[in-house]
Amino acid sequence: MARTVGKQERNEFILDPAQALRRGRVLDRMLAGAVPAPGRGVLRARHCVFNELDDQRRLQAARRLNAR
Repeated sequence: MARTVGKQERNEFILDPAQALRRGRVLDRMLAGAVPAPGRGVLRARHCVFNELDDQRRLQAARRLNAR
């Protein structure tokens, strides 16, 4: 299953694995700045707490990307 991100209609798929890998690396570098860095040190908590922290980080990243 493919997920379409954004409003632009996309019908093309990159069939060459090497080209797809290069494109993926470019996108990873573009989006790396949007994700806030995780906190330093050791954190002990329940699994649900870690899930909430991950959700908060993803929400911050989405807000940074959509604010532009």
